[in-house]
Amino acid sequence: MLKKACSSWMLLPTNFNPRRLVHLDLRWSSLHYLRIDLSHSKSLKRAPDFKRIPNLEYLNLGQCTSLEEVHPSLKYCKKLIRLHLFECRSLERFPYVNVESLEYLNLNYCDSLQKFPEILGIVKHVLGFSKELIGNLSGNNFKHLPRSIAQLGALEYLILSDCKRLTQLPEDIGCLSSLKVLYLKGNNFEYLPQSISELGALRSLGLSDCKRLTQLPEFPQQLLKICADWSNDSFCNSLFQNISSFQHDICSSDSLSLRVFGSWVEDIPSWFKYQGMCPSVSVDLPENWYDKFLGFTVCYYDEYYIDCIRAHLIPSCDDGMSSMTQQFSLSNKSELDDDDVCNINFLLVPLCGLWDASNANETTPNDYGRIKLDFIGHVDDFGEKMKIGVRLLSKNDFGEKMNCEEEATCSSSKKQRLHISNQQ
Repeated sequence: MLKKACSSWMLLPTNFNPRRLVHLDLRWSSLHYLRIDLSHSKSLKRAPDFKRIPNLEYLNLGQCTSLEEVHPSLKYCKKLIRLHLFECRSLERFPYVNVESLEYLNLNYCDSLQKFPEILGIVKHVLGFSKELIGNLSGNNFKHLPRSIAQLGALEYLILSDCKRLTQLPEDIGCLSSLKVLYLKGNNFEYLPQSISELGALRSLGLSDCKRLTQLPEFPQQLLKICADWSNDSFCNSLFQNISSFQHDICSSDSLSLRVFGSWVEDIPSWFKYQGMCPSVSVDLPENWYDKFLGFTVCYYDEYYIDCIRAHLIPSCDDGMSSMTQQFSLSNKSELDDDDVCNINFLLVPLCGLWDASNANETTPNDYGRIKLDFIGHVDDFGEKMKIGVRLLSKNDFGEKMNCEEEATCSSSKKQRLHISNQQ
């Protein structure tokens, strides 16, 4: 036991070593800052009463595997900046957390905690000071998040991976106006709230191993990275139909630019059915293709510095018709080039953007039977090693049923086939 009238202390002394400390009484102290680190205290069952230490800024109870309760008085610690409770596997009661000054909350793998603490206070925004608020809540047993999470307007990172009992997110999540990263890997969501589209700052969305997720809401416009479950065909179809909304304006605009997304996966996903090793791809189109398909989905390794994509619509028959060519820039390429987390890029080339009615000369899109895509960039770096994946995205998933063994002809029913070439 240590008892001391330390009226002159503003900080605990640097040589303070409470290895065998059982009780600490610092009444009437002048402490301005206080850090408590009790991590790895395997026998600790209950956190202390915090009511008399309102200046507490740092509390680390990580890996206190016997800890069952965080004292409710923690709600009075309005200056708390960092709170670590990771791997407190016996923790059952954690009623309140005050977020007025909080910057980091780690509740990783608190297996026994079934209810997220009630959030008190409003995060302070300090003029001229950029503060990241991070919430790491992976591997917990929460059934739901409280509506009060909407109070965390400064939250920038929310990690909710492997929370198996969390079956839905609150609709109020759209109020997290500063959220940049949302990781939901390995959860059992069947759907995501529509309000995700209102997360205007969101740049990265992690949805890997969400096996039950088949429908997606509209994405926010600034989204750059989507870590997806590429083995789930229904999910992939929904993903690209969603992405098609990003390219909707291209059909009625003079600005032909495509939005590129990044992801992390070991290889080009098999969902991109046609894969090759060259910087040019041709695909034969089925009859009445313009009415059936949304566009081409394309996937390539991010080590290839592609500046633009040139698309050629080639006539079905050699009767003097000219090809129609459009060039698409990649609008956000520089943003992805600066990112070292992604290893593949993917995009959608909308078919409506290929058609230039002003140069149609009384032809229709369905008079063209093949499309050729050229990937323009540092060609010397591509050579024959550029691995790409392509898939026609059907409005009604017709692409799944297409036979791809027969070449297109001018008279017979045309079927889909991929041609890989080195033509520039």
